Amino acid sequence: MCRMEYKSKKKRVGAKTEMQSYLEALQCGGTELFVDGEAVLPGEAVRRTVQEASAYMADYVLGQDGHIEQLRFDRIEL
Repeated sequence: MCRMEYKSKKKRVGAKTEMQSYLEALQCGGTELFVDGEAVLPGEAVRRTVQEASAYMADYVLGQDGHIEQLRFDRIEL
């Protein structure tokens, strides 16, 4: 049973750590994660999207009930 909850932190933490916590919480709630069309775990999503040389756009896919079913990161060209 997954009891992870994403809570904003008062202290500033690294972008990777904060994003990792956020994605883990989403995944625990049933959200599927994808990077460039490939299903990934939160750590892989962070590793691939938090890079200085690449930009990614996050697309939140909602289900009929309004909850996030998928979070899709796609590389974009600037």
